[in-house]
Amino acid sequence: PGGGPVAALRNLRAERDDHHARPDDVEQYAYDDRFHGFKLVPPYDGLPNEDVLTRLEAADLPVIVHGGTRFPPDAIERDLLGYDFPVILASFGGYPLDADLMNRTIDLLDEYDRLYLDTSAVRYREILERGVLEHPDRIVFGSGAPDVHPNVGVMEVLTLDVSEDLMRRVLAKNPARLVPALAEGADV
Repeated sequence: PGGGPVAALRNLRAERDDHHARPDDVEQYAYDDRFHGFKLVPPYDGLPNEDVLTRLEAADLPVIVHGGTRFPPDAIERDLLGYDFPVILASFGGYPLDADLMNRTIDLLDEYDRLYLDTSAVRYREILERGVLEHPDRIVFGSGAPDVHPNVGVMEVLTLDVSEDLMRRVLAKNPARLVPALAEGADV
């Protein structure tokens, strides 16, 4: 991760490890309802090569991305938001507990229609409420498991000072819109 000349050189020389996705992997898993999305953890694995990102764009499935202090909102904007696939940014992009990064990420929602934020590890009530009130269709529930018991994440949403309809959107409607298999009565 990073946008400087050293990072660019490192990425040119980077080779995929066995656990890194290849374009054919995306092709294989993206179709026939085998998977409902993908996950990237740039702070630890770096970013996939351009050919993988292009295949993710063609698949048009949600991609959960772990951001935060080691892959901040400006890196997410620069490296991922130019692609046309839904990005679900875990922890409001502020892991671990970086309120400034979380607020900067909420601001990105004004510019990018395919960016969504998940609520995992967002312990700041004001920030959660801001996200839900300003962008009610773009916030999705994230439990934070296994680091946090899922019930903790649910209670953080249920105790927000927002309407029941907005809670329902975060906990059920928005996730089901991104991943139809999560919808009530879905045939999976």
